Amino acid sequence: MEIEVQYQTCALNEASIRNINDNFRSISFEILDNGNIQTKIVLAILTELEQQYIDDLVGEFSAKQTNDCVLKPITVVGDYLPLKNLVYQNLH
Repeated sequence: MEIEVQYQTCALNEASIRNINDNFRSISFEILDNGNIQTKIVLAILTELEQQYIDDLVGEFSAKQTNDCVLKPITVVGDYLPLKNLVYQNLH
C-alpha cells in the first residue's frame, strides 16, 4: 500500500503542476477500501477559473490510472482539514 500511496502522490502532484493558482489552499487524497481514490481540494475562493483548473487536474490524474477509480473531487472553500495524504498546501 505504501508504494501505491507514493505513486498516487507523484501522479496527483504532476497533474497539479499546470492546474492550480494562488486560490488553491490544499490538495489531498485518500485511497478507499474499495480501491477508489477520493481527492479533496480546498480553495480560498471558487470561480470559473478554479473550476476549470480542478476539471483539468482531475482529468490528468484520472488518465494516470489503470482503471476508472478516481471519484468526483470534494471541493471546499475555506479552512478544512485535508484527507489522509497531503500533496499540496499553500499556507498564505
